[in-house]
Amino acid sequence: MSQHPKLSDIQDNRMSPFTETLGLELVSLDQDGCTMRLEISPQHFNTTARVHGGVIFSLLDSAMGAAVYARLDAHEATATIECKINYTRAVTGGVLECRAKVMHAGTRTMVVDGEVWQDGALAAKCLGTFARI
Repeated sequence: MSQHPKLSDIQDNRMSPFTETLGLELVSLDQDGCTMRLEISPQHFNTTARVHGGVIFSLLDSAMGAAVYARLDAHEATATIECKINYTRAVTGGVLECRAKVMHAGTRTMVVDGEVWQDGALAAKCLGTFARI
């Protein structure tokens, strides 16, 4: 069976200038989910010397969107409808790894679970809903 065309497309054409500016790295993508990583650097910090929550959210949203993208039909695209995030620890440096998995693939929406880990500890947990468009 040949590889779904969207799986190679996301690596080659779908990492946006925004995700590249943040430094997000696509580690793996398949029908089961997506893994991305981010090496923390000075531009990721807020004024309290912690990684800005928006950086962590962007990592989650990007990985979850890619996981959905891998499940779409060739003519479809996706957009985030809703995300709920819990930050479970302050991040002050190092490397973050995000894993996203589609939990439900409906005809109009998909529900995705995402987690960000740092050194074996959960840093954030997210549940999102994405549209098929």
